[in-house]
Amino acid sequence: MESVRRSAGIDSERNAFTSGFTILEVMIAMCVLGVMFIAISRSLVDSMRLNLVNRESGLAQQAMSAVLENIGGGEFASIFSRYDSITTDDPALGPAPGPDFAVPGLDPLTDDVDGRVGKIVLPELDTGSGVELREDLDMPELGMPRDLNGDGVIDSANHAGNYQVLPVLLRLDWSGTTGHRHSVVRTILAKR
Repeated sequence: MESVRRSAGIDSERNAFTSGFTILEVMIAMCVLGVMFIAISRSLVDSMRLNLVNRESGLAQQAMSAVLENIGGGEFASIFSRYDSITTDDPALGPAPGPDFAVPGLDPLTDDVDGRVGKIVLPELDTGSGVELREDLDMPELGMPRDLNGDGVIDSANHAGNYQVLPVLLRLDWSGTTGHRHSVVRTILAKR
């Protein structure tokens, strides 16, 4: 019977030494938990940044859609004069917002002079005494040169008064969450 007790005593002493965690085991567990915490927090930060980038992209797309609707919703013959880069040819009636537009929620670049992130680009040539709507301009971003008045000839005349199609490019440049952001939409408006 005494041998049974002795063996029980030995077992209880052995369990006392092996039943707890050593400092080394605790340190390893803390390191593993720390690495997991860093990975999880980093993915949360990246997810929040991605949400902000998606929000900015959504604002940009909504703004460009609204501007295109406004451009296309007006009288076709006056689109060029309403959105070109000068004010001297603006129609007497109705709005003439010009080529620049703001987008609420998007911050302009630090070197942006007018503080507006949006720009409407048309195939125009500044002659010094005004701007002309020209077919012969080398503007690949607008698909130019292109026959704008439908006569089958690409010439160097001013077609601001007789265009049948009008290439339009909308460009947004803003200071976003991830730095300089840029978005472009191209379309061709046609007389109905």
